[in-house]
Amino acid sequence: MKTKALNIHALFFYGLLCGALAVVFMVSFQHFENFYQPQIVARPKYKQTVAKEKALDLKPQKVTFSYVSPTAKEVQLVGDFNAWGAYPLTLNKSENDIEIFNLTLALPTGKYKYRFLVDGKNTLDESVSKIDFNGEIFNILEVK
Repeated sequence: MKTKALNIHALFFYGLLCGALAVVFMVSFQHFENFYQPQIVARPKYKQTVAKEKALDLKPQKVTFSYVSPTAKEVQLVGDFNAWGAYPLTLNKSENDIEIFNLTLALPTGKYKYRFLVDGKNTLDESVSKIDFNGEIFNILEVK
């Protein structure tokens, strides 16, 4: 019987090939991990003094809306501040004079568009500023 002798050269070549493949896979895997790691970005901290200043700017100011009408039965207020009528605000008749309707709100600093609903109809207050916005006219209020 003939026995097969181990070929030293073949074993050496096979060992080198396996070792090289292992190194290639290890290096590739390390690059794969680095490539897919989430990047953490450091953001600058928001200065507390700036936050305090912004909070002071947003401090609500009391604003009184008034509408004069001798014939109106109900006056409501709609605008940017109440989703344009999703929650209409009803003005109260003045106790001294039944022709004046009043409502006081606390609004933060900013510009607001609004209208009155007088007995269900859109009405502008002619005594205050108006703005034309995309073909529609609104009263404008700036709270400082």
